[in-house]
Amino acid sequence: MKINVTGIQMGAVSSKKGNVEKAREMLESLKSLHQHPQFVCFPEMFSYVPDLDDDFDAIDHIAEDTNGPISQMFADYAVKLKAYIITGSYIQRKDGKHYNTSLLFSPDGDLLAQYSKTHLFDTLDFKESSFVDLGDHYTVVDTKYGMIGMIICYDIRFPELLRTLSLKGAEVIFCPAAFPMAEPSPGVDHWEILTKAASLYNMIYLVAVNQIGIKAPFTYFGRSVMVDPWGIEIAKAPNKECIISAELDLGYLREMRKIRSPLQHRRPDIYDF
Repeated sequence: MKINVTGIQMGAVSSKKGNVEKAREMLESLKSLHQHPQFVCFPEMFSYVPDLDDDFDAIDHIAEDTNGPISQMFADYAVKLKAYIITGSYIQRKDGKHYNTSLLFSPDGDLLAQYSKTHLFDTLDFKESSFVDLGDHYTVVDTKYGMIGMIICYDIRFPELLRTLSLKGAEVIFCPAAFPMAEPSPGVDHWEILTKAASLYNMIYLVAVNQIGIKAPFTYFGRSVMVDPWGIEIAKAPNKECIISAELDLGYLREMRKIRSPLQHRRPDIYDF
């Protein structure tokens, strides 16, 4: 089975209203694509990237409930495009707390799943935990095309999570991201290594869609990418806001898992974690 997947690389560097309108315009542009996508994915914090000037104690002003306007917009476009939509992520208001959450909508506009980021990016110059709480579960979803796993950005640095998704059946893992260039780590190099390693170690397709633009204290470099089960990039975004697409061959993935997958040779009886 072959599926067409589209990633929307955009920069959420203006107001929430402006960012959401930009996302709507990019969704509209998908109607003219020659190849109809079965899946569409946005970046992390597509509607608003918090920065150092924000009042994190008052972050509720950009948060939304699960069934708020952002959710409704994506549900409507899932129906219009007849596609599954991974919303990237936004600040979700839930049970008196805030989360960095990604939603998955079906082509019927139904909310199939939600995933809240389980590893928060806390550094000396920026603490994600100052405005959102930790998610507490992993997410794998059975769609009519195959099993889908969901992670968000910093999660990709934690191989235990991706291996869990793979062992639970995920064939494609979507990774909305706001992955920056930030000293002392060489951001672009790490992005390329991590996206390839995640795919290769777990025999999955990885769809990693990144922010692009500058918002203090970080520069987001784009380079959204789709990687096959051998760690080979099959689509990569240039250094600008854009739409990228690739065909993912799930039949090929399933055959390779039968022939060469290291998942068959695991030794959980000796692993101490």
